[in-house]
Amino acid sequence: MFLSDFLKMTGLSQKEFAARCELSQAAISRLLKGQRYPQPETIHTIMLVTDGHVRAEDWFRQAIGEGNERVS
Repeated sequence: MFLSDFLKMTGLSQKEFAARCELSQAAISRLLKGQRYPQPETIHTIMLVTDGHVRAEDWFRQAIGEGNERVS
């Protein structure tokens, strides 16, 4: 599951989620926009905070554009 989907599902704001992960809201915003990709430690923290809903494989899928609508 992408982080954006998790936040929608739970109703958590970026600020609330960032606090749970001990990250800044700006860092979460950059991750959601695809401007940055998380370090392994951050991936692990996000996986723990989301109870495994957002996994390492999901960041790879986001990086290659999987899950985004593609127009041919």
